[in-house]
Amino acid sequence: MNEKLIIKPHELAVQLGVSTVTLWRWQKSKAHGFPTPIYRGNRTLGWRVRDINDWLDSQ
Repeated sequence: MNEKLIIKPHELAVQLGVSTVTLWRWQKSKAHGFPTPIYRGNRTLGWRVRDINDWLDSQ
């Protein structure tokens, strides 16, 4: 992953090779400990890159 602090859903989906719908399914079902997104403002959300990296390391 790059040096950003927050990664948006579309960017994360591209990097993981899945759809954004898959990200929401993983998050909703807590599949394999997938991290919860954080909300920044009313309509902006994303994941902490650190949380995604930790999740990937645990896979």
